[in-house]
Amino acid sequence: MTRALHITLAASTLAVLGALPTRAIAQDEVARRETMAPALLAFTDTSSVRIELRLTNAAALRGATARGRITSDADSSTLWAGTLGTITVGPDGAARLSARVATLHPRRWSPQSPALYHLVVDAEGDATPLHERVRIGFRSVSSREGQILLNGRPVFLRGNAINPPDRNLPDSLEENRRFVEDYIRYLRSVGVNIMRLTRESQIWLDVGDELGMMFFQGNYGTPEGGSSTKAPSRPFAESLRWYQDRVLGPLANHPSVVVYVLSNEQADREIPYLNKGAAEIDAFLHQAYDSLRSWDDSRLYLANAGYGFGRAGDVCDLHRYWGWYYNSFLSFYEMRDPHVCWRTGKVQPMTMTENTGNYTGVDGRYNLVPDTKQPDSQLNWTGHAPDDEQAARALRYQAWMAKQAIEIFRRSRERNPYLAGLSPFTILFHDWWGINRFADMKPKPIGAQYAVSFAPVLLSWELWTPQVYAGSTIRPVAHLVNDANDGASLERPIVSYVLTDSSGAERLRGSVSFPDVPYYGAKSAPLALRLPANLSAGNYRLVGTVRAGDRVIAHNDVALFVARPAYAGSVGSLSRRVALYDPTPRSGRALTRLGVRFTTVRDVATLSPSRDLLVIGADAWGPQLAARTAELRRFIASGGRMIVLHQDPEKFDGSWLPTPIHLQSQALDHAKIFPGGRPFRDGMAVNPELPDHPALAGIDRDRLFLWDDFTSWNESKPGFPQVYPVTRGFALTDPKTLDRALVIANYDHGLQGVALAELFDGAGSAILTGFDLVDRGGLDPVADRMLVNLVRYMGDATQHAATQLVTRKITWGDYASEHGLLTGIYSGLVINAVPEIPEGLRAKYPVRVTAEGWAIAGGPGGWNTKPAIQYVAHGRRPFGPYTFSSGGTVTPIERNAPGEGRLWLRIPADRTTMITTIENPADERASLEIVVDGVAQSVLVPAHETMRVETTVHPNQGAATPLAITFRGDRRVVLLETDFK
Repeated sequence: MTRALHITLAASTLAVLGALPTRAIAQDEVARRETMAPALLAFTDTSSVRIELRLTNAAALRGATARGRITSDADSSTLWAGTLGTITVGPDGAARLSARVATLHPRRWSPQSPALYHLVVDAEGDATPLHERVRIGFRSVSSREGQILLNGRPVFLRGNAINPPDRNLPDSLEENRRFVEDYIRYLRSVGVNIMRLTRESQIWLDVGDELGMMFFQGNYGTPEGGSSTKAPSRPFAESLRWYQDRVLGPLANHPSVVVYVLSNEQADREIPYLNKGAAEIDAFLHQAYDSLRSWDDSRLYLANAGYGFGRAGDVCDLHRYWGWYYNSFLSFYEMRDPHVCWRTGKVQPMTMTENTGNYTGVDGRYNLVPDTKQPDSQLNWTGHAPDDEQAARALRYQAWMAKQAIEIFRRSRERNPYLAGLSPFTILFHDWWGINRFADMKPKPIGAQYAVSFAPVLLSWELWTPQVYAGSTIRPVAHLVNDANDGASLERPIVSYVLTDSSGAERLRGSVSFPDVPYYGAKSAPLALRLPANLSAGNYRLVGTVRAGDRVIAHNDVALFVARPAYAGSVGSLSRRVALYDPTPRSGRALTRLGVRFTTVRDVATLSPSRDLLVIGADAWGPQLAARTAELRRFIASGGRMIVLHQDPEKFDGSWLPTPIHLQSQALDHAKIFPGGRPFRDGMAVNPELPDHPALAGIDRDRLFLWDDFTSWNESKPGFPQVYPVTRGFALTDPKTLDRALVIANYDHGLQGVALAELFDGAGSAILTGFDLVDRGGLDPVADRMLVNLVRYMGDATQHAATQLVTRKITWGDYASEHGLLTGIYSGLVINAVPEIPEGLRAKYPVRVTAEGWAIAGGPGGWNTKPAIQYVAHGRRPFGPYTFSSGGTVTPIERNAPGEGRLWLRIPADRTTMITTIENPADERASLEIVVDGVAQSVLVPAHETMRVETTVHPNQGAATPLAITFRGDRRVVLLETDFK
C-alpha cells in the first residue's frame, strides 16, 4: 500500500503503540491520530454495520471491488465475509465506498461483556492494494421514554468527569497502556461505568473498548469559529466537516463512546442559555444535531453540555455545583421535577455531566486558587477550622457531598424515572505529577465513597434527625435502587441494620423485608427505631446491608449523634431576671422545657436595664415592638441585656441595633445556577468563629453541620427537610461598626452570613441568633444546649467585651492564630494564596503576581486542569471592600481604589508596640499605610523583599479599650505576621 493511502493508523496498531510511552511515538503521528478521523468508519448497531471509506489521493482505486471480513477479537473466528461494492473516485481524487452489512448475529458489546471484532476492507486497484483494518463493537445506544438504553436495556450512567490525559501527568504515563488499564480498572472497581477524557485519545478509548468503560466525549468547548456568545460565522458545511473529521470521526469506531458532546465551554465560559447569542447558538446546534444524527445515529447527542436544557440533542443535561459554589446538597431534590431541565415538549433522559466540585488538592486541603470561586467556597464548608484539621475536613466533606449528590439523584428515580446519570466533577486522586505508575496516585476518600454510592445495587439511608436523645425514636427510610449489572430483578431482598457505637460495638439490630425491586427500579421503606435509653453520649452509625438469598449485594451507613437527657444542662442561678416578650407560646414552651424560669412582659418600657434579660421570642417581632425601638436601644445602652431569637425577615427591622443588620430573605435551595441574594437566609456547616465562646460551650464544629428536621419530612413530600441549623441568618450592613459587633458563628460563602453575634452599646448588649432553636426544643439536643448557653451567658454578671483579647502573635492566613478577628467578607483582608508547583513543572508554569493574587501561565488552575499544583495560604492582603461576582469570585467594589482591611482587637495593658511583617512579591515597590486609632504610618516595601514595621500603640490603650487597625494600599502587599510587645 502506498503512503498516500495511510490516512490514519488503525485501532489495532494504536493498541500496540499504547504499550509504549508517548515519547516513543513520532510526534507528527500523535498529532495526526488525535485530530483526524480514520479513513474507515464503521457505524454499528446490534446486528449490522454501515461502512464508510474515504481515502485521499487514491484515484488508482477507481472501479475496484472492495471485499470485507469481520472476525472476532477473542478467537479470530469469522462473523462475516463478502463483497462490499465498487469503489468510486470523485473529482477531488478521493476514493469512497459506502456499504451496509446486515442480519449479523454478533456478541454484543456492553460494560459487562465488551465483545470486540475486527473489520478489514481489501481491494485491488491498478497495482495499488487497499487494506484498511479497524476494531469495532456491536451495540445499540438509544433513548426511549426518557431513559438511555444500551442494547435495548435501560442503563444508569455512573460517571467520573475529571480524568487524564493531560492534567499534570508525567509524559511517560499520559498514554502508557499499562497505566491506562490500571486507571480504568480502578474506576470500574468503584462502580464508575462512564467517563470523560480531557481530550480524545485513541489509547484511552481502545482500553475503554476492551475493559467495558463507556465514554461521553466530543467537543468540550465552543464550536470552532464561534465563541461563547456567537455561533460560527463560516459556512455550515465547514462546521459539519470539522465535527465529522476532527471531533466525532476519531471517536466513531469505538463502541465505548455512547454519547457525543457538541459543545460546552471555552476559556472558562459556558455556552449561555439566557445571554447574548443564545438563540443563534441554539439554532446552530439544532442544525448540527440534525445533520450529524443523519450521519451517525449509533450514539446519543448532547448538544450543549450543562446549559442547553435539551433544546437540541437527545439528552437534557445540567451542570450544577450545588453544595460547593452555591446552594447545598438539598438542591438535588429539585431533580425530582423533570421540568427543571426540560424546555421542550420532548421526554428526554436527564443527566448531570458535571456536579459536586469540592476540589481538594494534593495534600487534601481545598485548593485556594485566587481570582476564582475556590477560596470563598472553602470558607463555606470548612470555615476557619484550624489548619491541622482542614485536610481531613475537606476530604470528608468532598466524599460526603459526592454521596449526597449520587444517592439523592439515584433514589429520586422512584419519583422521576427520567433521571439517567451523573458524573461528579472533582479531584479523585492525591498525586498526579512525579508518579511512576497508577498505584502512586492514591485515591482520596471519595473513591471509597464511589464504591458504595455507585454500587450497581444501591442501599441508601434517608435520615433527617442526625442529632437525637438516647431513648428517642428515629425514623430512617431505607431506599433500594436496582441497577444490577445483569439486569435482573431484585427478588425478596432483606435489609438488615445494626447501630454501632464508636468502638464498633452493636447496640441495636433488626431487619426489614422489601418487595421485589425490578431492574432500573427504586423503592423505599420507612422504619421506626427506638434507641436504647441507656446509650452513652457519642457518635454512632446505622449500618445496613442488603441480602438477596445468601449473598450480600450492597451496604451503606449513616451517622448519628446521640446525647444523654442531661446534655443541654441548666442555666443555674442567674444574675438577671429573664423577661420573655412573645405573643405566642412557642418560645415559652421551649424555655420551660429546659427549666428556664421567666416572666412574661407585654411592655418593654417596664424593663430594668440593671436587672433584666429581655428575650424576644422567635418570630415575635411586630408593630408593637417596631414602635418601641428607641426604648429598646436605651435599654441596651443603659446596661440591659437582650436575646433576639430568630425573626421573620419580612417583618424585622434591624436598623436600630448598635450594629445595624439585615435579615436575609433568599432561600438557599433552588434549581438555578447562579445564587443571588447572598448570604442566604439558611445555612449549614456553620463556622464557630469563636469556638471557646460561652454561647458554644459543649458544641463543636461537627455539631453545627446539620440539625434535626422538625417537620417529619421525607422524599415523598414537596420542598425540603428543615435541617439547616440557621434559618434566619443576617448580614452586617456597616463594616465600620464592627468594633461593636462580636461575631460568634457565621456561615455561607466567604462567611458573609452571620448566625450568632453579640452587639454592644454603652454598658449593655444584645445577642442575635439566626439559629432555629425554638422549633427543635426537646428534639435536637444541640439546639437545646445552645438555648441554655445563651440564657446562661446573657444572664450572668460578668462584663462582656466586643473585641477579642490578643495575647499571642498573629500569623495571618493561619485560621487558629487569627483568634476569630476576621469575620468573613467584612474585614476586607483576603487570603494570599500561593502555588506550590512541583519540581519539573516550574518551567512550564511561570508565576506572576497581580492585584488579584498569584497566577500561573495558562490562567487559573490547580483545582481542575492542573491538579498537581496546590495553592496554600501565605498571609493576607488588604483587598476590600469587596463583594462576590454572580458566580462567587471575590471582586473589589472599586478596582482602581487602594485595597483596605480593618479589624479591632484588645491587647494586654503592658504592650506598647505593634510589629507587622510585610512582604512584597511584586516586581516593583509597593506602598502600604498602617493606621492605628487614626494615626497613619506610610511604608514603601521594596520589590521582592520582606520587612518588619514597628508601630507605637498609644499609651492610653489597654485591655479595656480596643485598638482600631486599618491596612490600606497596594493589593499585592502581603501581611505575614502581627505581634504586640
